[in-house]
Amino acid sequence: MSASFPAYLSLLQDLNGRLEQLAQLAQQKADAARQDDLIALDEVLKQEQAMSLTLRGLEQRRAKLVKELGLENTSLADLPEKCPPELEQEARKTAQELRSNYKIYRSCADMARNTLELTLHQIDKIVAAAGIDPGQLGAGYQAPGVEPPKNMKTDFRA
Repeated sequence: MSASFPAYLSLLQDLNGRLEQLAQLAQQKADAARQDDLIALDEVLKQEQAMSLTLRGLEQRRAKLVKELGLENTSLADLPEKCPPELEQEARKTAQELRSNYKIYRSCADMARNTLELTLHQIDKIVAAAGIDPGQLGAGYQAPGVEPPKNMKTDFRA
């Protein structure tokens, strides 16, 4: 059981690094939205999507380790008390960094969301000023009646 604690702390440190990356991506997303750079925004969204797959894998590993260690109802704040004495200080530091980086990530993600919402609201105003009802445009990037190329279609019945 105690052999799993170092693996769990390593996983939390990896998660900590991923949160830092996500915060940077959120800042890049906000910058791209402010600069009206759809290509940069698309690139950031692709990176976020790849990161979400990585995070899903980390969460599966975390759930397995939590169960092995019997930490199902243990918060990050209580983690150091549940660790072996030789890992208590490392656990305390890791938990604190993780909580701190999560707050930073949430702040950056909220800022990016607000920036995107503001930009979309401005686009709606421009479209409405042009005499078009934004609600009738629908979602997506395609104009009505445009067919995708044959190699991009999928036959779901196959």
